Amino acid sequence: MSARVHPRRADAGFTLVEALVSLFVFSLIAAGSTAMLMQGVASQRNVIAAQDTLRELQTARALLQTDAAHYVARSVREGDGARRPPFVGGDESAAMAFASAGAALSEAGDAQTFVQYVRYDVREGELVRVTRVYLDAAPTTPETERVLLSNVSDIRFQFFDGVRWVDQWAASSSEGAPPRAIALSFTSPRYGAVRLEALVGLGG
Repeated sequence: MSARVHPRRADAGFTLVEALVSLFVFSLIAAGSTAMLMQGVASQRNVIAAQDTLRELQTARALLQTDAAHYVARSVREGDGARRPPFVGGDESAAMAFASAGAALSEAGDAQTFVQYVRYDVREGELVRVTRVYLDAAPTTPETERVLLSNVSDIRFQFFDGVRWVDQWAASSSEGAPPRAIALSFTSPRYGAVRLEALVGLGG
């Protein structure tokens, strides 16, 4: 008499060992996917940070070159009544300050030129561009501030007199004439030592 072999029931399910192996394989796949996702997010953040830093550098260079190229030889009066020479650089009150011509579109779409006062201030890890449309200020004259560089160090301006670079420039330098060129140096965490140079206009 032959023994009867009972086939495995279709609804028997997984054994405990099979379930544990499946969970282990799933956990490995999930861990690998999570690591890849986190790496992708970190890479994207680094790319965005690099783009923001590069955009900041490009904007600072463009504004510095534009302000310097459109230098206007005109002294200004501060809100406290003190008179500033046409070009000041490297003193206690301002890293650099002068009048500069600008342009804007009117409501009719026509280009209008104007002269504004531009001052560059060095603050805690920042380079700030301060502007006002009134050259001779009162104590309540409004000013507009824009942070050009952030999270930088060793911010320094230098001024070229045609022969050498100097750290200060005022009315007593070259009989009140502006420098031939200006240089902005700083240290960026991403790009290291950076130096931006710009030619100064004739002041007409």
